[in-house]
Amino acid sequence: MRIKGAMQQAACWLLPAMVAFGLLALMGAFFGRTASVQSVAVENGMLDIRQQDISSAVFQITGLWDFYPGGLYAPEDFISGAVGEKAAANASPSDWAYGTHRLRILAQPNRYYAICGFSLDYATRIFVNGVQAAEFGRVSETEEGFVPRVGYMTIPLFSGPDGQIELVVQYSNYVHKDGGSIPPLEFSTVQNIEAFKAAGDLVSLSLSGGLLLLAANFVLNAAVRKKSYFLCLALCCVVTALRDQNFLMVHLLTPQTSWYLAYRLLILIVMLMPVSILLMLKSQYWKASAQGPLWAYLGTAAAAGVLVCLIPVRELVTVSTLVYYLSVPYLAYLIFGIVRSYLQQNKLEMADVLVLLGFLVLMTGLAYEALMTGRSAQITRYGATSCGMLGFVFLNAAAMSIRRQKQEIQLLASQSRSEMLEKMNQLNMDFLHKVAHELKTPLTVISGYAQLTGMQLAEDRLTDETPKNLKTIQREAQRLANIVARLMEYSYGHKSELTFGLVEVEELLESVRVIAVPMCMKNNNTVQALPGTGGWVRGNFEVLLQIFINLVMNASKNTQNGRITISAEERDQEGDVLFRVTDTGCGIDPALLPHIFEQGVSGGDGSGLGLTICREAVETHGGCIWVEHTGAQGTTMAFTVLKEARKQ
Repeated sequence: MRIKGAMQQAACWLLPAMVAFGLLALMGAFFGRTASVQSVAVENGMLDIRQQDISSAVFQITGLWDFYPGGLYAPEDFISGAVGEKAAANASPSDWAYGTHRLRILAQPNRYYAICGFSLDYATRIFVNGVQAAEFGRVSETEEGFVPRVGYMTIPLFSGPDGQIELVVQYSNYVHKDGGSIPPLEFSTVQNIEAFKAAGDLVSLSLSGGLLLLAANFVLNAAVRKKSYFLCLALCCVVTALRDQNFLMVHLLTPQTSWYLAYRLLILIVMLMPVSILLMLKSQYWKASAQGPLWAYLGTAAAAGVLVCLIPVRELVTVSTLVYYLSVPYLAYLIFGIVRSYLQQNKLEMADVLVLLGFLVLMTGLAYEALMTGRSAQITRYGATSCGMLGFVFLNAAAMSIRRQKQEIQLLASQSRSEMLEKMNQLNMDFLHKVAHELKTPLTVISGYAQLTGMQLAEDRLTDETPKNLKTIQREAQRLANIVARLMEYSYGHKSELTFGLVEVEELLESVRVIAVPMCMKNNNTVQALPGTGGWVRGNFEVLLQIFINLVMNASKNTQNGRITISAEERDQEGDVLFRVTDTGCGIDPALLPHIFEQGVSGGDGSGLGLTICREAVETHGGCIWVEHTGAQGTTMAFTVLKEARKQ
C-alpha cells in the first residue's frame, strides 16, 4: 500500500516533468535546425544575394529599406517617378501613419525564391515585381477606410531574366504609437522556407499546446489537492502559451475575429505574465511576506485590466508597460521576504534550491522578454518566457520528487517507530502481567494464612501450626517487600532521577554484609566481606547497595551450606573500582548464560528482574557488569563503578 501511495504521489509531478522535458528537447532540436539561419543586410535599399548559396541556408533580411513617408505608392508610381522624396536613413516610420517601403533584390536569373514572416503592424499590402502578392487588413490614407490585421505570410518570388526582384510594401497605422517598420523577414528557396516555417509551427504549436496540457494537469491537481498554488501555476502556463502570437492569432483565433479584440487580448495576456508569475511566487512562499501589498498589487493589476478593455488601443502598450514597472518593487519585496524566511530557518535543502533556481530561470526569461520586446521580431512575436516556464516546471517537478521521497522516508520511519512502540507496549504489558502474578502469589498466601490464623484466634484453639503460619506470613511478606523494592529500583534506574555523591567502598561492603547475613541463613550460607581497599566511588549508595543485595540473593539461592564472598579492587589505570560477588554454588546453566541480564530470564522460579535491575543500575553509574566465572565450583559476578564521572 505504501508503494502504491508513493506511485500515486509521484504521478502528480511525473507527467509535468515528462512534458516539460519533452518540450525542452523539442525546442533544442528546433534551434539546432535553425542554427543555419544567416543574416544578410540591406544597403541603400538594395540586397545583393548573387554570391550567396541560397540552397544551403535560410537568410534573414536585416537593415533599412527605402522608405517613402506619407504616401501609398504602387510599383507603377516608381516606374513613372510619381513618388515623394525618400526619407533619410535616421527617419522612423513610426512617426507617420502611413507610408511605403521598397526593396530591390539582385539574385540569380530565373530562380524561384520565397520570403516569410509576420506582416507589418497593422495593415499591409505587398507587391512583388509590380503585382499585388498579399494584403493584411485594408491600407488607407484615412482612418475611416483603415482596417487593421496582422498575420504570418509566405510569398513566392521569381527573379526573372534580369535576376531582379522588387518588393513594395504599403502600410497604414492608426492604432499604435509604434509601428510601420519592416520586421526581419526570412529569405531562401521555396523548399527551405517551407521547411523553416514547418519547424517554427511545430515548435510554436508544441510549446503552447504542451503548456495548455500542463495547465489542465495543474487545474486537476488544484481540485484534488485543494492548493491554490496549482491554480497560479495553471494560470502561468495558460498566459505563457497564449503569449505566442503565431499560436494565438494565426492558429487559435479564426480569421473573422475582430483585430481590435485580438489586440486587446494579446496586450492583456502580455500584461498578465508578470502578475501570474509573482502571484505564483507569493503562493509558494505565502507566509514569507504580508498580505497587504499583495492585495494592493492585484488591485492595481485588476484596474489596469479594466483599462485595457476600455481605453483607446493607442494607449494599451502604456498601461501594459506600467504594470511591468509596478511589478519590479513588488518582486523586490517578495524576494526580501523569502530571503528573510530562509535566514530565520537557517536551512536550505536541495528541494528549496531547485525551486529557487526554477524561479530564477522563469524570471530571467520574463526579464529578457520585457527588454527585447520591440527590439527583436522573434521575441515580440513568440516571446521568451515559455523557455523559462518549461525550465521552472521541470525543476519544480524535481523538487517535488525530492520532497515526496523525503516525506515517504519520514512516513516509513514514523511507521517503524509506531511498530516499535507497539512492540514495547506489548512487552510492558507482558512484564506487568508477570509482575502482577508475582505479587498475587505472596498476597494470596498471606491472605489465606491470615484468615486461618484469625479463625484459630477467634475460636481460641491455637495449635503447633499457628507459629509456622505466622512465619509463613512473615516470609511471604518479606518476599513481597523484596519484589516491590526491585520494581521501585527498576523504575528509578535512570541517571536523571538519581543523586550521585562519593560513596566509601568499605562502608558499602559492610552494609551489604550486615543485610545479607540473615538473608543467607535460610540455606546455611555464610557471608564474608574481604578487606582490600579504602577508596571511594561516585554513585548512589542505595542503588549500589541494591545491586549487591540482588547479586547476593541470587548467589544464596544457588548455594547450599556454602560461602558468599564480596570484595572490591581499586583499579587506578581504568579509573574505577571492580566489585565481585563470589559463591560456592552449582553455577549457571550454560544455556541461560548469554541471556541472564535480559528481562524476565530466570534460572529458577524468580521474576527475572534482579539481574536486569543490576545491569540498568550499573550502566547508570557508567560501569559494566558480567559473569567473570561460573562452573560447578561456584560463580563470580563482577561489576565496575567509576571513581569519578567521565567527561562526555
